[in-house]
Amino acid sequence: MFTRKSLFTNFIQIYSLTIKDLKLKLRYKLEFIIEFVSPLTALFFPWIIFNRLFNLENNVFQTYYSKDNFLLFLLLAYCVTSLLFLLWHYKDLFYDEKTWKTLNAIIIAPVSKFNILMGYLLSGLISKLLPLLFIIALCYLLFPIPILTLILVVIILLCITLTFAGMGFILGVLEIVNEDISASLAVGISFISLISCLYFPITIFPDEIHFLIKFNPLYYYFDLLRLVWWSGINSSEALEYITINHILVVVFFTISTPLFASYFFLRIYNRYGTSGY
Repeated sequence: MFTRKSLFTNFIQIYSLTIKDLKLKLRYKLEFIIEFVSPLTALFFPWIIFNRLFNLENNVFQTYYSKDNFLLFLLLAYCVTSLLFLLWHYKDLFYDEKTWKTLNAIIIAPVSKFNILMGYLLSGLISKLLPLLFIIALCYLLFPIPILTLILVVIILLCITLTFAGMGFILGVLEIVNEDISASLAVGISFISLISCLYFPITIFPDEIHFLIKFNPLYYYFDLLRLVWWSGINSSEALEYITINHILVVVFFTISTPLFASYFFLRIYNRYGTSGY
């Protein structure tokens, strides 16, 4: 049962971990610039391809992508790509703690593993906050929507953040336990990111792999993000494509991924310990 004392303790633990990680990040200020610029480079080729295609035919994708909205979708993809750094952040973070031989101090400390996850999540989110706010503000200026719709978009971005953090936490504990498994899982995550339709609509992929894309939870996150923003501009068209699967997948994985990651961390670390020193 939650008490005032336990809530205060959890708050202090999360706050302390967040401040600790932010101070470490501030030692390497160039990383902030690189992490801001790097996602922009990913927009370059989709921008060229879409521009060319829509100049040839306006409804080339036979879906809600059009010449009017593809810039918005690319800017939203930038937000997601920025948050994707959180996923890899845990892997790098735990690897650094392991090589610095400070990892055991964190593990044996009387700190909830869920608080560790949340502390590092907040640290990563704060470090990405300025570019995210800038891009969201730019989207709002170029494609204005009702405030309630904008709030829904922010909620979906928070859901993406929580899910990426949970996935990163799992990747991080595997980095501690077995770096070979962690590297293999990282390849798998890169693959599901590739077929998540972040930059391109599903119709650009061969029909034979559509079932694989629709089996990928990340697809529903990114598709819902685009459609919710577009619903503030063209609600009738957007609602044609939003399904109950979008809602159920996003709600289920947003809740379950961080909780499972915390449980997985405890089970795997307690059983296998640390290797690779």
